[in-house]
This record gives sequence, structure tokens and C-alpha cells, in this order.
Amino acid sequence: MRIPVAPNPDFEVIYRIYQETLATEGAMDFADIVLSVVQKMHTRELPPLPIRWLLVDEAQDMDEVQVEWVKAHGLSGIEVSLVGDDDQSLYAFRHALGYLGLTDVSSTLVSTETTLPLNYRCAPNILAHSAKLIAHNKVRAPKRIEAFRTAPGELQVIRASDRWDEAEILQNRIRMFGIKSEWGVLGRTNSLLDTVEISLSGASIPYHRTGGKRIWDRKLGSAFLGILRSVIDGGWTGAANALSFSGVDAGYMNSREIQTGGDCLKYLATILENRSAATDDQPKVMGLLAGMTSWIEQSKKGRVELVIHGVSTWLAPFCGNPQQVSLLQRMDSSLSKLSGTLSQRLRFITTADSQQSASGIQLMTLHSSKGLEFDNVWIVGVEEGNLPHTDSTEEEERRLMYVGMTRARNRLILSSAIEEGVESRFIEEAGLF
Repeated sequence: MRIPVAPNPDFEVIYRIYQETLATEGAMDFADIVLSVVQKMHTRELPPLPIRWLLVDEAQDMDEVQVEWVKAHGLSGIEVSLVGDDDQSLYAFRHALGYLGLTDVSSTLVSTETTLPLNYRCAPNILAHSAKLIAHNKVRAPKRIEAFRTAPGELQVIRASDRWDEAEILQNRIRMFGIKSEWGVLGRTNSLLDTVEISLSGASIPYHRTGGKRIWDRKLGSAFLGILRSVIDGGWTGAANALSFSGVDAGYMNSREIQTGGDCLKYLATILENRSAATDDQPKVMGLLAGMTSWIEQSKKGRVELVIHGVSTWLAPFCGNPQQVSLLQRMDSSLSKLSGTLSQRLRFITTADSQQSASGIQLMTLHSSKGLEFDNVWIVGVEEGNLPHTDSTEEEERRLMYVGMTRARNRLILSSAIEEGVESRFIEEAGLF
């Protein structure tokens, strides 16, 4: 079902300017190329492809223009086969038509329908609960999917107190089964995976994060690790990045009057010598200079936790909101839990993702998991307002949950946090009370 969207005058102006710019440059974007091809096939200016058979895979993801392209070929006498699963149509935000697109082509070309009923991936009880969930969708093809396997798998629903408790339970369970076991840890949004990532890092569990930046590579994590690297090697880049995070003008720090050579401490001293005493930045620079002097000394004495805590304490006032402060505190705790020198801990944090094999622990969104499968699947954040998410339709969100559940071969765990709200209605709909 399509949701009508009110026209936005600003978007219309932007679109018109964009199209005029393309025309001026004699250029076309991909969407316009496809649309132009379909329009010309309809007016017979352009013939369909000179082929006898056309196979369309993932056909549930066709948009309107692609549907018209397929129909134009079918109406010209080409034998068309659509392969797809309407229950796995997740891209309405990209204008995918799902079941309605499949039926549009099918009715226009008067086709036959063949259902492939066997699921070779999931344990029978995992598939049964998944099928019970998706049966609540009204706009879908009638089908009865059956499991080829006979041995039952494990299903569990976990209710944690908050996000951090949820992540702690997850990493403890993964450690219990062995850190080399295969897991797909799935979340409705990338931000839900941040707490999991920090928890895994602190437990020395390697992982791979797909489809989004690691928490350590984003602005806060980069500033935190940057100062710690400067403590180790005296480099200026990490400290400069942290000062920029605190609000100090990056242009000034990169100016010629500052770039006079030396280590991090020399750069900081130069800034204080060159800047006016009245500037708002001076206390930040003085604080970082005093901190760096102390942290370098503490690091040489092997007092790693004191260095980590000192850096996070300096950064905390610049975080902007309580959520960022909480993330910083957890990153502090995660690094402090690791063993070894400061250099060894940073090496683990920066390589835990890149060294993880494809068959290990994978962190990704539910959208990114489509087409994949894992021995074990853990879906985090299964609460009302999050899954189903308020930015999408209920049927689309139900399909997303169905796809996530059916990634699991042998074990499926669904977790939620009391602090984030009530459990998702999908838990009850799937018969997982």
C-alpha cells in the first residue's frame, strides 16, 4: 500500500534546478536513463532487448520504472520469469513495490505462479515462529513454507534492564558458546549496535561491523583514541583532532604560526604563546597541555587505567549531551578492562574488526542481513517504537523482523530493554511469549 506524501515546494525547486543542471551539462543520472529507456520503449523509439528469455531475480525489490521495463519486454513476446519473495521486500524507502509489483507484472503478462515451499536453512521451530509472525501481513502471496530440517533449534526471548545490560548479557552468552562461534548480531538501526560493540571490545572479543562506522571511528571515539595515541608517540594529529572536537578552531591549529615542528607538547605550548590571553580556547589548550604532561609520565610508569580515565575526564565536558557522556564512560570502561600496555590495548581496539573472519561475530543492521545466514542470530532492541520503527509501515517492519529471524540456522535470541519501553508486538505475534 502506498502512503501519499504531500508535495514539498523546496524539493520541487531543488529537483528542477538539478534537472536543468544535468541538461546544461548534457548528462543524465542512472534513474533518468532507466526512465528514458522505458519511455522510448513505450513510444517504440527504442526496441526491447533482442533476447528470448528474461530472468528477474529479487523481483520483489522492483520499483515502478523497473516494473514497466519488465512488462515492456514481456509484451514484446519475450518469456519473463520473476524470482522473488514478497515477504522479504524491505526497500519501500527506495520505492520497491513488493507484492504489488509482482502481481502487476503477473496480471499484465498472464503468468503462472510456482511456490518453492522448502526452507533449507532454519531449524523447524525457528521457521514456524517466523511464519506465524509474517502471516499477520495482509498484502502478501498465499504460501506455506516448510522446513526441510527436522532437528529443532533454540529460541529465547531476553528482557534486559537497559541497553548496557542487554549488551553485557549478549557478550557473556557469546563467550559461553565460544568467541569463534558464528553470530549475526542484528539491530534495527546502526546506533543500536554501538553498545554491543563497546561491550565486545571490553571483553576482548573480536567482531566485524558491516554497513556502518565503528563507534571507535566516529567523532567521539576518534577523539578519545587520538589523544591516547598522542600520549604514546607524541604525535600532534590526535591531540589536534581532540582540540577540534572541543571546539578549538581547526584552521588555526593547522596554520603556519603553529606548525613549527616538535612533539605534541611543543605544539600545545606554541598555541598558548601565540593566542590572546582572552580567547575562550586557552583554558582548553592549557588543560590538555597539563593533562598530556601528566598522562605521558603515567604511561611510562605503566599506570594505563589512570591515563585512560584522565583522557575521558578531559573530553567529557565537550560531549554535548548525556548520551555522549555515557558512551564515553563506557569506552573508558571498555579500554580499562583490557589487559596489556596502552599501545597493546589500542592495537586490539583498532584491529578487532579488521582481523575478524567472515565466519565469526558480525554486527549489522537488519536491512544488511538480507541474503545472509548464521548458525546463531541475536536481534537486539526488539521494543515498540524501535521494531516496529515509527518511520516505516507495520507490514514493512514485520517483513524486516521476519528476515532477521530467518537468518538463523540453529539458534535465535531476541532481546529488549525495559528502560527503552515495552516489548515489540512482534514477539507475541510470533508466538514467543
